[in-house]
Amino acid sequence: MFNLAISNEDKQWLQDTFPSLKIQKGSDGTIEVVGVLSFSMAFLGEEKPYIINPVADFSEGIQIQDEYKIRIELKKSNFSDLPQVYETGFRLSNIAQSRNLKTEDLHINYNGAMCLCIKPEEAGYLPSGFNLRDFFQNLVIPFFYAQSYFEKNNSWLWGQYSHGSIGLIEWYLRNQNQSTEVIKEFFDGLRRDKIFWPMFQRLLRSKDAIKGHAECICGNKKKFRDCHPEIFRGIWKLKRDVILLKIKI
Repeated sequence: MFNLAISNEDKQWLQDTFPSLKIQKGSDGTIEVVGVLSFSMAFLGEEKPYIINPVADFSEGIQIQDEYKIRIELKKSNFSDLPQVYETGFRLSNIAQSRNLKTEDLHINYNGAMCLCIKPEEAGYLPSGFNLRDFFQNLVIPFFYAQSYFEKNNSWLWGQYSHGSIGLIEWYLRNQNQSTEVIKEFFDGLRRDKIFWPMFQRLLRSKDAIKGHAECICGNKKKFRDCHPEIFRGIWKLKRDVILLKIKI
């Protein structure tokens, strides 16, 4: 859980770094950061650092300079303990519409807020707790950089988890820490998804094996093991760990 209060140091940093973004109170009293986010970022490759606001003669990596109209609400949601970030210029929704995509394909939650990262990884992006500098540099700017790259190239520049609960299962498959605490926190995230949770719950409670030739849970009417193989393996792993650790579903 993060303390989402904005400190005086945060205010000064925002004023110095992004003067077009202003702090105000929303209609419900929530503190907001509103305005135009203008950024420049260079991506140097997987497993390498990226550079925000590179010097003028910097020529390495894939550089993007762009801007978005945004609103950041300093409150958590059912999806995240982070502030809620909204793109208010309709640019992303127009991209989705023009390419016949769902907004969730661009990592946008159904409430319109950006899905900056999956919930289990939030603390890793903010190891010193919430502050505006780390929030922007570690999450907000890379997110919009990736969106700008996708808009131009129709592909993602680095590996992406799928959106929503599917992404959580992908994360669980790759995670090596299967402690009871980790699994219980993971389940808290799954339970927030009112659409997929009943299906996950049914699969995990069933005494029958999860069959790869069964219809995939995404609804595409393809075989589970062929349509979403990582999800198929992730649920197998989850079911095994639930039994081993005697966790109630």
